[in-house]
Amino acid sequence: MVIKKFKLMLYAPGLVVFDPLTLNNYLEKNNIVESDLLKLFCNNEKIGQEVISQGCIIPIYEIPELDDHYQIIINHEQDNASIPEQNNIFITNPFPLHVTSGNLIISDISAIIDWDKNYYVNYENIKDESYDNCNSVQMSNNNYSVRITGYCGNKLKTNIEFGYIFNFSATEKLPHFDFTKSIDEYNFVVDPENRGSK
Repeated sequence: MVIKKFKLMLYAPGLVVFDPLTLNNYLEKNNIVESDLLKLFCNNEKIGQEVISQGCIIPIYEIPELDDHYQIIINHEQDNASIPEQNNIFITNPFPLHVTSGNLIISDISAIIDWDKNYYVNYENIKDESYDNCNSVQMSNNNYSVRITGYCGNKLKTNIEFGYIFNFSATEKLPHFDFTKSIDEYNFVVDPENRGSK
């Protein structure tokens, strides 16, 4: 897998990364029919932790919706994403992710606020007609350890680039995720206007 870069607009305050088949398999196995999955995951701690620990989804929130795009970089951990280390704001502990369909969705959090199985499972066939708040990459079926780096360019420059690098490493088993604090306690904010606000 080569490094892939693209821009993503947020129309809802967060990002999610998931294989739609992996996520849908979990929902069907547990007889979950709700469309507002974010509300379900937040209100039911057991389910919220399971979808993360079983590699069904990586949630990143809250981060602000902006009038600008976030830069998203999909990267093998051993590759060079060409972002200077001094621009890094944070690097997370590994998130688990399981890829079942060979297709990975990166979307704003509206994907799980109004879950549409058919839309995301068939996303590759309609992606050219989709909005700029969602994209996808091809990924080999496997378990992955995913570290997220948030970065922001030099403040002295105009048109500052900022966003997230998702560093993927294939693993035999899914890594353990530490739930000592909830997702909404993390500070994932990277854009220079809002970084000090949380």
